[in-house]
Amino acid sequence: MCSSLLGTSKKVMEYNLPRECIQKFFPSRTCFTFPFPTAPENVSRLESLKTADLSSEFLEVVERFCKFVYDKGDLKKLKDGYTVTGRGDLEGHLKSLHMCFKWNIYCSIILFDFFPSLKVLGHLAKTYVDTISSGAVPCLENAVIAMAMIENEAAVKEGLKVYQSGMEKLKNSFPLELKDVSSEHQHLSSMATQTFMTRSFRDTDGKHLKSLEVGWTSQTDLSSR
Repeated sequence: MCSSLLGTSKKVMEYNLPRECIQKFFPSRTCFTFPFPTAPENVSRLESLKTADLSSEFLEVVERFCKFVYDKGDLKKLKDGYTVTGRGDLEGHLKSLHMCFKWNIYCSIILFDFFPSLKVLGHLAKTYVDTISSGAVPCLENAVIAMAMIENEAAVKEGLKVYQSGMEKLKNSFPLELKDVSSEHQHLSSMATQTFMTRSFRDTDGKHLKSLEVGWTSQTDLSSR
């Protein structure tokens, strides 16, 4: 990072302000300089590039960066105490890096705050960058809310898939006693709930959990007809 300039003019103060903010909020820093990720002629299609299309120098720095974060980074938490857990792969992580480079923002700040969750990072970074590109003032809390909606909707789908799959297998055993069907329903609904809880993110009002319950109830009604 460039050092601050000396002086008190407006131009100097505007130059120094972001650097002073970074120094204040990140007193201990490990910096990585990322080379340009690809050839100039590929910039227009940066977001659609495959890993193989990226420069070897860029990938080498990414590998060192990832190793550093995995080895040295602590688990990160949102301000409400929620631990940002890891889901995703290197491809998703690289796409997030691409967006940050494309829109020329301080991607290191976002990455260090949320890196342990690669897939979640993708949602956060995309929402954050889209906000900047639209000319609006970015708010990380709004990005988290948007990400929670995406994650919870996906969690409902995963939970319903577990329940539906189990009920389809149960149909092959019909006819059954009502108590057996009821017992299996309880078992499958418990598995669906556990699947949902594993994936869900900040469903504080239980809205999406209720949606899951409505979903398996409708499936039960259809199965009983």
